[in-house]
Amino acid sequence: MNKLVIATLIAATASSTACTATVTPIEPPPVDTSAVITATWQFDHFADGSPRACPVDYPVATIYSQPWDPIAGRLIGQPIVDDFRCSDMRATTDPIDGIYLVWIQIESQSGQLYAKSEQTYVDTLDGDATIDLKMLDDAGYFFLSWELRDKATGALLTCAQASDGDGPVKVETVATIVGTDFMLTDRFPCEHGFGTTDPLLADTYTVSVDAAISSGAIGTAPALTNKVVSSPNGLTDLGHIMIPIN
Repeated sequence: MNKLVIATLIAATASSTACTATVTPIEPPPVDTSAVITATWQFDHFADGSPRACPVDYPVATIYSQPWDPIAGRLIGQPIVDDFRCSDMRATTDPIDGIYLVWIQIESQSGQLYAKSEQTYVDTLDGDATIDLKMLDDAGYFFLSWELRDKATGALLTCAQASDGDGPVKVETVATIVGTDFMLTDRFPCEHGFGTTDPLLADTYTVSVDAAISSGAIGTAPALTNKVVSSPNGLTDLGHIMIPIN
């Protein structure tokens, strides 16, 4: 075989090898979206606003960070639990990553519950969060989650679909003490999928839930009757509410 043929074969082999070489892409480093939650808590008498101390025999303040799915409007997985001294009245969690409902429980050393705070929506993409939670010895709260449905077809609607371009949708609760005219109204961003009312004196209520835009209500769920707010700091779950949209 002459030198020209040999040179040609070497060149062809080198070319073939170069064509089959693979390059491994360099993956970008993962983005750290973790954050810490600093919680403060205090004890009050709701009727007159007077302060209270940590309850006797309940020295533990436990911060619960429960993963929350805002699309499905439900809790997922197991809560992250951090224990602190009740008397500290302030604490910071370890870093967490995701979307959570966060609350505090005041407990005995053996885990017996005295009271549970309202639940606060925390998205760690927004950075470190600070929440201020009150414990009321004569009042409590309602908690609810919701979904929107087309009244005619029953199809599930997003908040944007329900708005139809007419401004953001708010979900509204109106709680009325049975046998009186006293009522409390709360409004929540529709896209959160859940809400906890402002404090209500311990009593029995009728609760109306509706969805509204700037021009008025676009759908109202059937009234919820004989719903009891308990104390201390009772959290009554109204359940998952289906709101029919007109």
